[in-house]
Order: sequence, then structure tokens, then C-alpha cells
Amino acid sequence: MNSDPAGQNVSHFLYNLFMTDTDAIVSALIDQRDRIVVAIQALSGGAAKRGRPRKEARTRNMSASAKKRISDAAKARWAKAKKEGKNSL
Repeated sequence: MNSDPAGQNVSHFLYNLFMTDTDAIVSALIDQRDRIVVAIQALSGGAAKRGRPRKEARTRNMSASAKKRISDAAKARWAKAKKEGKNSL
């Protein structure tokens, strides 16, 4: 043991300095680990998904006669616009 009070103060100062640096390093490593865990969960699908779940898309089947009616109506609109000299609807 060192009986010199100044020597003990320097030793205590160095010990505190080292422990503060170690604590900061450990804290930084824990923060980095948390970010890595979140990234891994996001990539692997383990993270909870945000928002409402999507509804299943229904496929709409249109009969041939319905398609023809829509087509004929569109052609009639275009013909009318062309006859009136309008280039856009």
C-alpha cells in the first residue's frame, strides 16, 4: 500500500477514468446490440408489423357482354368528342 496521499489520489483518479471509459464502451455496445437485434427482426419478419392487415383482394370477373357495353360506350364518347372537335375529354 502506498502511504502517499497524492499517490492514492492519482490512482483513484485513474481508476475512475478507466471505469468511466469502460462504462461508456459497454453502454455503446449495448446500444449497438439493440440496433442490430431490431434490424435482424425486421429482416427476418420477426418484428410486429405496423398498420392494419390488408384485406384479401378479390378478383372481379366481368362478362364478355359487360366488357362490350363498356367498350361501346367509350367509343361513342370518343366519336362524339371527335365530331365536336374536342381533342380531349
